[in-house]
Amino acid sequence: MEEKNLPAVERLIAYETVPGMFLVLSEQLIILTASNAYLKARGLSRAGITGQFVFDIFPPDPAIPYELGFAGSLQEVLSTGKPHQLPLIRQELPDQGNKNYNRQRYWDVTHTPFFNEEGEIQYIVQHCFDVTDLVQAKKGLEQREKERWATEKHLGFLLNAMPQQVWTATADGVINYVNQICCFDFGKNAEELKALGWESFVHPEDLPGCLNAWKKALQTQLEYMVEFRLLMWDGQYKWFLGKAIPLMEEGKLRLWMGTNTNIDHQKSNEQKKDEFLSIASHELKTPLTTIKAFNQLMKRTNDIDKLHGFVEKSASNIFRLEKLISDLLDVTKINAGKMSYTIKEFDFGQMLQESVESVQYTSSNHELILTKIENVLYTGDRFRIEQVLNNFLTNAVKYSPRGGKVLINSKVQLDNIIVSVQDFGIGIASNDLQRLFERYYRVDNSALRFEGLGLGLFISSEILKGHQGSFWLESKLGEGSTFYFRLPLSTTSSLQPIIEKHLFYKDESITVSYNKQYRRLDVDWTGFQSFESVQRGGMLLLEMLRENQCNKILNDNRNVLGTWSEASEWAGEVWFPMIEKAGLEYFAWIYSPSVFSQLSAKKSVDIAVGNVVTQFFTDISFAEDWLNNK
Repeated sequence: MEEKNLPAVERLIAYETVPGMFLVLSEQLIILTASNAYLKARGLSRAGITGQFVFDIFPPDPAIPYELGFAGSLQEVLSTGKPHQLPLIRQELPDQGNKNYNRQRYWDVTHTPFFNEEGEIQYIVQHCFDVTDLVQAKKGLEQREKERWATEKHLGFLLNAMPQQVWTATADGVINYVNQICCFDFGKNAEELKALGWESFVHPEDLPGCLNAWKKALQTQLEYMVEFRLLMWDGQYKWFLGKAIPLMEEGKLRLWMGTNTNIDHQKSNEQKKDEFLSIASHELKTPLTTIKAFNQLMKRTNDIDKLHGFVEKSASNIFRLEKLISDLLDVTKINAGKMSYTIKEFDFGQMLQESVESVQYTSSNHELILTKIENVLYTGDRFRIEQVLNNFLTNAVKYSPRGGKVLINSKVQLDNIIVSVQDFGIGIASNDLQRLFERYYRVDNSALRFEGLGLGLFISSEILKGHQGSFWLESKLGEGSTFYFRLPLSTTSSLQPIIEKHLFYKDESITVSYNKQYRRLDVDWTGFQSFESVQRGGMLLLEMLRENQCNKILNDNRNVLGTWSEASEWAGEVWFPMIEKAGLEYFAWIYSPSVFSQLSAKKSVDIAVGNVVTQFFTDISFAEDWLNNK
């Protein structure tokens, strides 16, 4: 080794004081010397490496590309005469704590040439920094960032999967996050909602209380809770329970985490319960007061004839009270799913005649006329069916306060027993028809004009559903009403459907054909419909629409009898979104002559989710013209 190639002793000493490590190479890449730190890191001795060709001591790693390794870097220095810095190099070096094991280390390496007086390279210094701690810290930071991103993504997924509106706000109360439920409920995107502020959606009557509660929560840093009405995308207000809790870190408020839970259904039930309790207390009090009065009169009289009359009237009120309590118990059974039926075969005509005679006996001001008796054997719960019939008959009497005729008719139609009860009393306004069969509802219940809790028709409807039957009515205000109920004689179809694959289908409840000329489905619903028949027909339309790749349906209900109200929610909330996804864009709906069927159709469309354009018609030619122009 030529001494002239070595750096000056002073320079070597200076190198030892510089942070990092160094290796000195000749122009021929012979190792001249190395710093103590370098030797320690490599686990080598100075005598063992001095005078050796560098790549005999440190063979190139075949896994590292040439230009990224020591050889490429040194070649760059010899060619250009300029320093060259390598990318970070990962090496397996002896563990300082245990020489029998290697540890992975990261070095930052620079090769710097030094020149003699003639301008020739005298030696090359490999200057190295161990940056393992920095690299590991950076990796840890990157891992934490990945975990944070994954956590935020996971949290966002969970928040969007929640059925509640979820939001967060800064420590000073500014909304900075809303989940997708908020966007859906309000019909705005997240940025629009944050810009508008939550106050824009609160009902004006509820806003002052909400603002006061929120202001107090911000001041005290305690839980926020309030009930308020929020304006939904469809322009309707719904009740929500708003709740937010403060997130504290190291004693400092970082953010508010809030939810809005839809309680509109509970509020509606509370209102109905309050109305019911008000009516129930009045109705139960009336016969009790009367019974008490007659008991006091009985104590004061010795007249046998008067006493007999008081006992009769007291007994009548006891019967009335017993009926009210019985209705309440039936509603409780229905709500608990415990309404049981004793199914036996009985003579339906005989039951009808006995029921009419029984009600006639207690209704001296009315003439109950049985216009037609259908003598047929029916299998069901005679007591419960008689309960339905008695309710219909007593309603007809009740809502005809001036007396008069009540006409009762029965017939077998399309394998169903149909019973109608017609009165000529006060009638029912059109806006009250849909609500008539709802629980606890009575026409003009605010005036309490007629006795009864409004439970009878609800109980009747549940009994009929338990027998796969249905009910409906026709009425005109001031002219009277006709109540109908239907009981199927058979729950299975006796007719085999006619099918031409994807082009035509016909059974006893629906006929569907593909109109090739106008690229639409023509649908004719026939007879009495149930939830099962509506669902079955709806899924058939879905399949045929998809197979024929059309986007229009002519939906003819002119031959529909009775009502299909139990399927209206399914049609609006489930079927319409499904068939829109299958390609439906335009739906022409021709009304049934049945008012209840019309109301069922309107309800389906009112609650329908999606963008299908639906138009109602009474004339099929107008419906066809409308569709053909689409």
